[in-house]
Amino acid sequence: MTAEANKETVRAIYAAMERGDLSAFRDSVHPDYVWRKPALSSWACELKGQEAIQRELIRPLFALFASPYTARAINLVAEGDQVVAEVRGDVATKQGPRYTNHYCFIFRFRDGRIAEVVEYSDTDHEERVLGSYPDAVAAYRAKTPA
Repeated sequence: MTAEANKETVRAIYAAMERGDLSAFRDSVHPDYVWRKPALSSWACELKGQEAIQRELIRPLFALFASPYTARAINLVAEGDQVVAEVRGDVATKQGPRYTNHYCFIFRFRDGRIAEVVEYSDTDHEERVLGSYPDAVAAYRAKTPA
């Protein structure tokens, strides 16, 4: 795939996410894709595989939300097999405050699908609004039957 085609894939993902539709993202990733969040926060992670990412990151995170998560791409830059996306996310949380983070995502493509996501965000805001990652996972697991 070309850089422009990869960019169009990311553009389509965020067009759907502006409406709270996450299916375009799910349909655009490899089953073995990697999610990396290099940060100095409790939310830092490196997870591999669609199921592990859902189980260890997405489900516990989204369990904190009181409304559909939306995200809007502000800027997209593509070169080679990578697309860099400046993104604004917004969602109401069950704790009360809105989680309105600013992100920079780096998407690496393989064979026309996303093979890796690297996420940079405002980790201070993340910790203040969402709490710690271990607490989010523990709360999710306590409410979810094994």
